[in-house]
Amino acid sequence: MLQGRERGDMNAAVWRRVTAAAVDFVIVPSVSMIIMLITGALENAEAWTGGFPWLRVGLLGVVGYLLVNGVLLWRYGQTLGKRLVKIKIVDHESGQVPAMWKLIVVRAPFFPLMHATLIGFWYLLALDLLTGLRADRRCIHDWVSGTRVVAAAGDKD
Repeated sequence: MLQGRERGDMNAAVWRRVTAAAVDFVIVPSVSMIIMLITGALENAEAWTGGFPWLRVGLLGVVGYLLVNGVLLWRYGQTLGKRLVKIKIVDHESGQVPAMWKLIVVRAPFFPLMHATLIGFWYLLALDLLTGLRADRRCIHDWVSGTRVVAAAGDKD
């Protein structure tokens, strides 16, 4: 089986991955917050009586993530941020768009790492991203999910 450059696809540049992550970091929580406000998850005082409604907010966050990225992930292996910078997620072995379950169940749980930096867990994101500086540009979440991020067709960097 041909790998990387021999197959015609190139691993995405670090700057593209960081830019895509920054776009997703802003857009997904914004959409999720709108959903939470519409559904009353954060406005209703009763929601706070037992403490912060982690489960409800978490589930609505997943809904926001899927509303913004679901179709793009399923069809193209891209989040909105990745689509804007012309990169995509592919299966490490086949080079095809990974199965949706793999993107949601295995890869997506790493997305909150970016937000964990806001409450003092910056080192988790740093560990994940520093592994992406190696020659193959695969972060820990790429290794765990058996994926890699490449330049989209027609856009070699």
